[in-house]
Amino acid sequence: MIAKAWRVSQSLLWGAIFLVLPVSSMPLVVRLVHSDTVAAPAGLFLLLFILVWFVPYIFMGGRLPGVVRIFLAFCLAAVFATFLSVFLEIPPFKGISISLNALNALLTLAVGIGFYLTTATWVDEPGKLKFTFKLINWAGAAIVAWSALQAIYWARDNRYPEWMKTVHDLYSVGPLFRQRVSGFALEPSWLAHQLNMLYLPYWLAATVKRHSVHRFRLLGLSFENVLLLAGAVILWLSLSRVGLLGFLGMLAFLLVWVNLRAIHWARANIMRRYEGRFTQSKLAARVIMSSIVIVFLVGYLLLVLGVGYGLSQVDPRMRALFEFDLSRPDAVIYYAERLTFASRLVYWQAGMGVFDDHPWFGVGLGNAGFYFPQTLPAYAWKLVEVRDLMYRSDVLLNIKSLWVRLLAETGIIGFSLFIGWLYHIARQAILTWRQADKSLSTLGLMGIFVLIGLLFEAFSIDSFGLPYIWVALGLVSSGGWIMLKSNS
Repeated sequence: MIAKAWRVSQSLLWGAIFLVLPVSSMPLVVRLVHSDTVAAPAGLFLLLFILVWFVPYIFMGGRLPGVVRIFLAFCLAAVFATFLSVFLEIPPFKGISISLNALNALLTLAVGIGFYLTTATWVDEPGKLKFTFKLINWAGAAIVAWSALQAIYWARDNRYPEWMKTVHDLYSVGPLFRQRVSGFALEPSWLAHQLNMLYLPYWLAATVKRHSVHRFRLLGLSFENVLLLAGAVILWLSLSRVGLLGFLGMLAFLLVWVNLRAIHWARANIMRRYEGRFTQSKLAARVIMSSIVIVFLVGYLLLVLGVGYGLSQVDPRMRALFEFDLSRPDAVIYYAERLTFASRLVYWQAGMGVFDDHPWFGVGLGNAGFYFPQTLPAYAWKLVEVRDLMYRSDVLLNIKSLWVRLLAETGIIGFSLFIGWLYHIARQAILTWRQADKSLSTLGLMGIFVLIGLLFEAFSIDSFGLPYIWVALGLVSSGGWIMLKSNS
């Protein structure tokens, strides 16, 4: 009886984590954790889940997947780099406490560790994987429905009704955005991030593999098919440029995969047709395969140009997309400024400046912003956003890119371990993708899409506290355990 109650409590808490996962900055949680940005209620349910299941699991001799060890090595390197920062002469900045800032950064990393380890270890059998996929669908359906309501009201009235603002204030400390949907997230770019890191990769993988965890069908379409189409529309309505690039990267991978399969099929059929006539078969193979490659390359180019043109028509930030002035000595940064992207570029440059000065272990988690007054490029001081943050706010500037942040704050040691962890997850995803079981194969393909999305998203998000990356990669890491149990 006790064992059954323990299992039920696990499932309830796991369901609660996923159902509130779309909410990223809830006012109540903001007051509890004293964070004005990442304050996801899922973290509170995660804490309960750790106490109810993960701690007893470890004390009873529970094992961790092999790939987790590399991740833990990265975490140790990050903590060690932060400890070493005590011996650095970190420049003071606006009276901000260096020790409290580092502690806050370590706590956000701890949140990421919690989400990753619990997901990688609890989802260890097909039943739990299917249950988790259903939770992703239900939470994703709520995101799509609420975002669609935002879009409909704005398109109809150019404003949001008061009841919607009241509901919005219950789950977010940020505002509703003009012309852009934000779902349950703090801002539209965070909505795009959660879609690209968890929901769209699963829906796209399930669609490709023709797999569904529901019996629902609408005109022959599965629940995942419908959510994929609706989710792609919501991603577009978020007008997140990096988010759109991330999803296009997933589609590009899919097209390349189809391209390679087409080339392989064409080559095999040509060789069979011209068997014994090597010269003719070789020439025909080259012509047909070159034609296939050209068609796909033209298709990729048209797709990118089409998305770019569409954005330039609906997003004021992108109106200068096709206007590049090579005559200017600062052509690149000026072009980025016209696209309202220059501030991101100079933050990355400042972060790389910190890395150049501290290449091995970096300056410790949360400390890169203290060096920005010395490492910001000269052009940065022309930007209104930079001047406002430097002179008219009491916040510490951040790098706005996970890749650059890893280099600046953990050095080449931490960065290499993080990349090594992602490499092993990629190998795990490919191995899982090749499984005959459709659930496992879908999980593997989802992992590949997540990694492709992360390649782009990590140029926009630099927080360890957002849970979507950790949950998605934790699911992929659990694939090895499920394969072992399924094959035993």
